[in-house]
Amino acid sequence: MKLTKTSKIGILVVVCLTLLFWGINFLKGRDIFRTEKVYYARYQNVGGLTATTLVTLNGLKIGYVREIYFAEDLSGDLIVKIALRNNFPLPVGTSAQIASSDLLGSKVVKINLGKSTKLLSPNDTLASQMDVDIMQQVSDQLAPIKAKAERLIVNLDSIVSKAASILNNDSQHNITESLRQIHQTMTNLEKISSTLNDVVTGQKKNLTTTFSNISVISSNLKTNSGQLGHIMDNFSVLSDSLARLQINKTVEHINMTVMDLNKIMSKIDTSKGSLGLLINDPKLYQNINYSSENLNRLLVDFKQNPKRYIHFSAFDFGRKVTITSPTDAQLADNIAFKIQLFSSLTPVSTASPIFKGLDDVSETKSGSNYFYFTKAETSYNKIRMILNNVQGAFPEAVLRCYKNGNEISLENALKMKKN
Repeated sequence: MKLTKTSKIGILVVVCLTLLFWGINFLKGRDIFRTEKVYYARYQNVGGLTATTLVTLNGLKIGYVREIYFAEDLSGDLIVKIALRNNFPLPVGTSAQIASSDLLGSKVVKINLGKSTKLLSPNDTLASQMDVDIMQQVSDQLAPIKAKAERLIVNLDSIVSKAASILNNDSQHNITESLRQIHQTMTNLEKISSTLNDVVTGQKKNLTTTFSNISVISSNLKTNSGQLGHIMDNFSVLSDSLARLQINKTVEHINMTVMDLNKIMSKIDTSKGSLGLLINDPKLYQNINYSSENLNRLLVDFKQNPKRYIHFSAFDFGRKVTITSPTDAQLADNIAFKIQLFSSLTPVSTASPIFKGLDDVSETKSGSNYFYFTKAETSYNKIRMILNNVQGAFPEAVLRCYKNGNEISLENALKMKKN
């Protein structure tokens, strides 16, 4: 049968298409003349895995990756379709692990067999595993070295900076000056050594005489050893005489005296008696100190205003002297007294327990400080009594005087009389 030209062309086209189809699949790693088993694996990230990637089992090529596509549930997971040419059975629990095959980052799918006695069927889903990338492993190994290198560079920079700060012009001058002083010290030591040598040389004769005298003294001691023995006997007799003087009783009396003194000191330390109270009671000390301060103020006021305390009669030539003290009745009506208890940078409630026993405590702010005062009194004697009472709890309490709401000095307030 003779083929026509058209039939020949058709056969040639079919053969060419067949060869093209086979060649394309061959380049993809597929052999259309072999049967293949297909399995699936699901990954969140395939790490650069592509179709036609080799699939190995214990290093032997048994298949390839046929296709990679997204899962239909829109989760973003990737489905890898694996085609296996080898008829080796896969047990249940077998996993497909994406790993790096070389340092360039090429990928390969490794089949890790399961331990079950049951076998997987084609189109079953394998367990998925993702091996750490080689570059990531290298990066993890180099990260501590990098951190140490960075710390080393920082330390070196710090050392260089400190060395630069040490070796500045002033430091160099100081080092030069120190070396010069060391050289001068060594020169002085050399001079001292030379001087000592001269002294020893000059006093050589005297030293010889001294050693000769020592030799004479030694011979004299040897010659008079009998007399020295007699002297030692006399010391022994003297020691016996001292032993008969009852020194032990004297020491016992001294010990008793020390014990009595310790008892007296313990009583003083436990605040028994006026002396112990004076040493241990700060309130008594503050009262004495306050009394001394008031006496000093009284003397100063007496010196400045003697007429306030001593009155001379113009008609009594017998010079009768009357000593009086200022009374509340003598002060003007617009004079008021307050006690400033203390000041604080933070406000304190006037109902605080620290103000227990005080009525109508007021608060005044001046600048950034808060000042706390007792209520105003017009009686000077009464305000002095209140001040004496509160100074134990408020050592920094001071007396403030006011005229028509304006602060004045205590001296001016005491001078103001009623009209």
